[in-house]
Amino acid sequence: MSKIPPWLASPKVVLALTTAVAVVGALVGTSMHHTPAKPEYAAGLPSDALTVDAYDCGANWTSAKPGKQNLLIANTGIQTTEVYLVDPDSGAIYGEIVGLAAGTSDQMPVVLGAGIYALRCWPADADPVTGPPVRVSASASGSMAGATTPGVLPVSREDLTAPVKAYQAYVEGGLAQLKPLVQKLQTDIAAGDLDAARTDWVPAHQQYERLGGAYDAFGDLGDAIDGLPNDLPGGVGDSGFGGFHRIEYGLWHGQSAAQLAGPAGDLVASVDKLATEFPGDQIDPLQLGLRTHEILEDAVRFELSGQSDQGSGTTLATVEANIDGTQSLLGILRPVLTPRDPDLPRIDAALTRLRALVQAQHHADGSWTPLTRLTTAQREALNSAAGGAVELLAPVATICEPRLDKS
Repeated sequence: MSKIPPWLASPKVVLALTTAVAVVGALVGTSMHHTPAKPEYAAGLPSDALTVDAYDCGANWTSAKPGKQNLLIANTGIQTTEVYLVDPDSGAIYGEIVGLAAGTSDQMPVVLGAGIYALRCWPADADPVTGPPVRVSASASGSMAGATTPGVLPVSREDLTAPVKAYQAYVEGGLAQLKPLVQKLQTDIAAGDLDAARTDWVPAHQQYERLGGAYDAFGDLGDAIDGLPNDLPGGVGDSGFGGFHRIEYGLWHGQSAAQLAGPAGDLVASVDKLATEFPGDQIDPLQLGLRTHEILEDAVRFELSGQSDQGSGTTLATVEANIDGTQSLLGILRPVLTPRDPDLPRIDAALTRLRALVQAQHHADGSWTPLTRLTTAQREALNSAAGGAVELLAPVATICEPRLDKS
């Protein structure tokens, strides 16, 4: 996506962007020769900024006041660096500037309460450096003593080893359950029993949606399995339109079994290929947190907007499956998130509320209320609940982002 989504600019997410770094011990000295900044890098930088480079990280920061503020940081060195405001004892992070280029400055928004802070710099291709500790005292009234930007302990790749393995097993198990469901769908179509195919399409599609295939998670195979015709030149008639939604379109638009036999066979083949290839994929730990947020964000973007419905009217069945997938990934990440995300109980409550609203539209005969038949109040309640859950989930990606080992 080329544009920054609105949630990324929210204060909560700005604070959450302070969470993705593995902390090493503070360096108290170095035997390496200190290369001074080139004049062209230091020229024109703000004179009142806290200065950083590969060897001195905020050495000119000697005092600080409590409260909401923007720390002005200038990179006087010759290397791009990441700059963090940390608790020098615990390593908890309170603020971050990512990729501060040589000869540039930027602001770090923070709220400082009483405590001890330090700047930690992580230059490209170099070891991290921690600056001198700075003590912040409470204001005279004492009102700032507890008003601090929440600090979050950074996550290492080792922290995510077990969750990545659990996620791998989750998807592999889900694909094993998906294979017989799409085979049953193919069998229905081959037999010309399109009523049975319409019934069996829903649970098969739900099972795929539980796996978290949002935002190209499964690459080209994901498009082949669950792609939409929206951006295809020929729309629903385009030869590149296939997978679940191609079959959905045909089943609910009067196409014959003969017309659907090819797409059904292609769907089975794509699922088989994904089930074969996925166990050998190397999962980037960064994707785990991203996917936990993106599943539901994708549901808001395509399901609750009505873009994905190709005639079945079962959009809310898909949303229910998306909630299942989100909660499954949250369960996998819970050991990492519990000590780091104070909003975790609110996330759980938001997903429970959203599920109740969705399930209220699932009827005793197995049918689902189409989005177009919801009342205005029902639609607004769903949109509000989904949007609120997505906002709460947004920081999960950065909380769980590991820092690559630069040692």
